[in-house]
Amino acid sequence: MATTTTITSNYEGKAAGAIIGQAFKEIDTISKGLVTIAEDVNFKLSLRKIQYTNGTTAYSCGFTPAGAIVLNENTLEPKKFKNDLDVCKEDFRATWSDGIMGANASNPNAPADIMEALQMEVLGAMAEKLETDMWQGDAGTASEFDGFLTLWAADADIIKGGNGLTNPSAVVSESNVLDSYLKPALNAVPYALRRKELVVAVSPDVAQMYAFKLATAGVTNGLGNTDFALSIGRYQIQVVNGLPDNTIAIFEKKNLVFGTGLLADYNTFTLVDEDSIGLLTGKVRGKVVYSAGVGYYNPSEIVWLTYED
Repeated sequence: MATTTTITSNYEGKAAGAIIGQAFKEIDTISKGLVTIAEDVNFKLSLRKIQYTNGTTAYSCGFTPAGAIVLNENTLEPKKFKNDLDVCKEDFRATWSDGIMGANASNPNAPADIMEALQMEVLGAMAEKLETDMWQGDAGTASEFDGFLTLWAADADIIKGGNGLTNPSAVVSESNVLDSYLKPALNAVPYALRRKELVVAVSPDVAQMYAFKLATAGVTNGLGNTDFALSIGRYQIQVVNGLPDNTIAIFEKKNLVFGTGLLADYNTFTLVDEDSIGLLTGKVRGKVVYSAGVGYYNPSEIVWLTYED
């Protein structure tokens, strides 16, 4: 069964200008360097952790071992996916690129602009999906893997509602973004972790309400600097499109891991004009194959705040 192609266009015959697909959305979490990337993970990756309980005591003669060391590990197992594309070149003749495809009734050519547009559109949509799956994915769905939030929901050691944190009872707004969202999340960060470089990741709606709060308070965006970044105290706020509404996550970059075979797989899309290899079908086929999964080392060093109705 071929990929469904629906064309709605005012053009007939020749057309000028570029073909523009949806805006390419990079994988925020990766492009901003918010998590650790583990490449060449073909099967499983053991995320080993060591926890030491200090055994310092008052001095006395002799040797009295104290303290405790706990060795443990989590497992990251990437899931393999594919995205197949099969389109008929004839669908593009009348409305897109007849001048480039030529007058030949056999329609043997696959115009470069069409091929490039297909590639960018598919890769852009794939990047957007992967960003969401990294955080909200559910392996119970065949086309997804378990995202961070799905894993955290099943882990009692995560600092979250019911474990060291009270989740807000109302959706985020300009009036509650500080007292119900940002302040409680930051206050829940373990003391020893506060001295480290932390990622304060928020959903777009939390960032917007905080920006409104600052504007109302008369805090301008750096006296007109368009590169002004949201921050609170010593922490810069990172807006992550993959997070669901009303969500904050705080963690160390090294604690969260995205595992894959090759990161370059997310920019590789194979397109084949079947006429050019002698199949004479009049079709273009494309294929993307990649693997993806996420995991983390220490749940007790992750803060997750979200709205509970």
